[in-house]
Amino acid sequence: MSAVSNSYYDCDEIVEFNQIRHGQLNSRIYVTDATIKSPNTFHDVLLQVALSQGYGKIIAKIKGSQLLSFLKKGYKIEATVPGYFGNEDAVFISYFLDKNRECSKLTTQYDAVVADAIKARVWHAGQFNEPVQFRKCNQTDLRALSKLYAQVYSNYSSPISNENFIKLSIEQGIQYYCADYMGILVGCLRVELDKDTNNARVYDLGVMSQFQNQGIASALLNRVKYALQQQNIRYVYTLCLATSLPINKVFAQQQYEYGGRLMNNNRIEDEFKSMNLWFCKLDS
Repeated sequence: MSAVSNSYYDCDEIVEFNQIRHGQLNSRIYVTDATIKSPNTFHDVLLQVALSQGYGKIIAKIKGSQLLSFLKKGYKIEATVPGYFGNEDAVFISYFLDKNRECSKLTTQYDAVVADAIKARVWHAGQFNEPVQFRKCNQTDLRALSKLYAQVYSNYSSPISNENFIKLSIEQGIQYYCADYMGILVGCLRVELDKDTNNARVYDLGVMSQFQNQGIASALLNRVKYALQQQNIRYVYTLCLATSLPINKVFAQQQYEYGGRLMNNNRIEDEFKSMNLWFCKLDS
């Protein structure tokens, strides 16, 4: 096994011919490559990496056909996206080295948030009191994106408010979309494409506090859904803070379906937080 970086923020590396994302902040390994040829051998290598780095969790998005091999190694199913790999489901599985991350005293609250979000009415486009435009970002938006993310996110798993980080991520294919109010970015989100499957992940949705509760997040998400349809994306999924009804509601109203929960998956404000997974099959 080749040595891996000791990184505070999440970083991408290749281990045993598979891509992983790992870092000290979230104290976890996330396997981002689903083409795992030898699950048993791969798990043994992942376990070595996790132990050497002191991580508390390994999470992987795998094909349903590989599930049994991982379950025999002690992994647990946390979420599912049906049909993500065409004829196969995407299954999010986790191996907990830190058993305290396997459960939460807030499970009843998490379930209530999901139930209330599902009851929300489907979102319909409306008029804004202010002249807000929704568009895809480019390199000229780097500083504005940096300032906005610095306001809406703190103690994050990547240096998201760093201009150089944003620039590099755009060069690597990450798409940014924004809500633009008279030249000022008041809302934004990121999209990571999975070109091998024609699917995508939407994440880091944020709206400036002065512009919250006006439907901007929903309108921006709807704009992105349309943009992804134009790129022939089949499925899109996201992870939402399990305790936050507003953000879960935003995705439910956009007709995303609840797919499960990743327990104690992200460290936010010095605590591990659980994340709800929502997915949407886009119209072709």
